[in-house]
Amino acid sequence: MNAEIIAIGHELLMGETVDTNTSFLAQELSRAGIPVRWAGIVGDDISDLNYAISQAGDRADVIVTTGGLGPTSDDLTREAVAGVLLEEMKVDSGLLEWLEGVFVSRGMPMPRTNIKQAMLIPSAETVPNPQGTAPGWWVRKNDTHIILLPGPPRELKRMWTETVGPELALMSGVGSVVTRTLKTVGISEGGIDEMLHGLFGLQNPYLGIYAHQDGIHLRMIARAPEEDEAQVLIQPMESEIRSIIGEAIWGVDDETPGNRARELLSASGATLGVIEGISGGVLASQLTQPNAHSNSFKGSLIASANGIVEVPGGGTFDANDMTGGPAALEMANRARTLFNSDYGLCVSARDESGYYIAIASSEVQHVSQIQATYARAVTMQRSATTALVQLVSILKR
Repeated sequence: MNAEIIAIGHELLMGETVDTNTSFLAQELSRAGIPVRWAGIVGDDISDLNYAISQAGDRADVIVTTGGLGPTSDDLTREAVAGVLLEEMKVDSGLLEWLEGVFVSRGMPMPRTNIKQAMLIPSAETVPNPQGTAPGWWVRKNDTHIILLPGPPRELKRMWTETVGPELALMSGVGSVVTRTLKTVGISEGGIDEMLHGLFGLQNPYLGIYAHQDGIHLRMIARAPEEDEAQVLIQPMESEIRSIIGEAIWGVDDETPGNRARELLSASGATLGVIEGISGGVLASQLTQPNAHSNSFKGSLIASANGIVEVPGGGTFDANDMTGGPAALEMANRARTLFNSDYGLCVSARDESGYYIAIASSEVQHVSQIQATYARAVTMQRSATTALVQLVSILKR
């Protein structure tokens, strides 16, 4: 079996919305044992949709579409599939009753335009949507599966996890697919490739290498009839990777630099204060995510504006002079004083040579220079992420 993904919406073609659904679905289809051979984006045009779906039907066993299931006139995915299959859409009474109940629970009248969301064709069954008003379709015809999912990622991911993914895995006969991701810092993609060259090219478990904002990720994928058997296949590979580059691994799976830093600070009972220049508050936002109930992060001062900042205990600094390695390290130490914390971290302002990350404690005086070759918004994100990954590496020692 092979698959094709079609992301639908003019907003995707115009760059107004970033298509994250395709990357999610590609990974999940791989886990289900169905490789993706084609993927594309189509606007909200019925003729273009008809062509894309028709072409996909000629070459893919499983077609997954995202978007175009809303109640408005430009939501045309259902109509396109019905047209390609020459089937008539009709209102399903049970689906309509469910949809009306959703609006009742929200204390809102249901607009008549939403009735189209309760329509089905004879070869389609409903994919429940517990978080929205756009149920999906699962069409089974001529040994081809056409699965229609809504565009909002929150809705799509739950529908996939609870309904679509497990059924496709059963259909493909893959059994269980287990993945494990090791996140590294300090070694280039080419360097890791050389160090682990003997592990690449295997099929089960498979090892992939990917460059991300927070370092190089190593993703292992194993397939077996049962989950515990797939886990057993991954363990020797993970052990070998850790024996070769163990010190470079800062996190696993869904861990982020922010939550990993919080965990390590909390485990050691240490606290952190931050002064941010070029990161402009992004670093603090990564340390203060929802449900992050930790007292280890004492606070952040954003010092990218003009003016003199007074530091308790004596001394001032000018944010305009917050450049260079020595200055960044001085700011990291002043962050300790300002927030009465065990660790101080500074992401400096940007100058012609880039910016500096400094981390200070009673035992650590660390500073590194980073080249800034990206636009301002990207550099804000990258500088915050890089600083937190460096902090994680130091806290792990």
